[in-house]
Amino acid sequence: MRWVLAVAGVVGLLGVSGCAGGEEGPQPVAAVTASTSVTPSATPTAGGVRPTAEPTVVAAPVRLTVGQARQQYLAVTRPYNVALERFELGADSGASLQTLQGRAKAVAAANLAESRQLAKIAWPTIVAAQIRQLLTINATARAYWLKVAAADSMSAMARHVQRAAEAGGKSPAAEIRKRLGLPEYNEADYR
Repeated sequence: MRWVLAVAGVVGLLGVSGCAGGEEGPQPVAAVTASTSVTPSATPTAGGVRPTAEPTVVAAPVRLTVGQARQQYLAVTRPYNVALERFELGADSGASLQTLQGRAKAVAAANLAESRQLAKIAWPTIVAAQIRQLLTINATARAYWLKVAAADSMSAMARHVQRAAEAGGKSPAAEIRKRLGLPEYNEADYR
């Protein structure tokens, strides 16, 4: 934080004194707020550090509105839900071990992609805690889905699927949907 204030102060002083650039008059100064970070570009000198370029200001992501969150949540979770339903359909129809292993790999990959996307988004406070819970549950379930994909028998596969289901059994997904005003999960939407 001290670096942020020091860099902002130096840039501000240089801008006001007219020493910040070749043009005459005051130079614009980047606004620094609590939600931004500044990365200075500096060259060491005998007298300390001399800025060689304007600092880069990176703003924190803007928190989604509930309406935006509805759309984002459905878009982000869809591939994982589709992969889960494909696995279930395969298991219910008596697909081979090899087919189910491939589908389990797809479930694990979709789970990882979902988690990465969910973690990047600034969710509304109404669902932020539930999203964090979902990320934890996803990580646990993903480990079991990888075991499902590596299972060498249907019985081993069934055990790991059961553990994956138990890991996600108390999933906050239903609460997230409720808080965002979305309909309850319906398998038919993902088949």
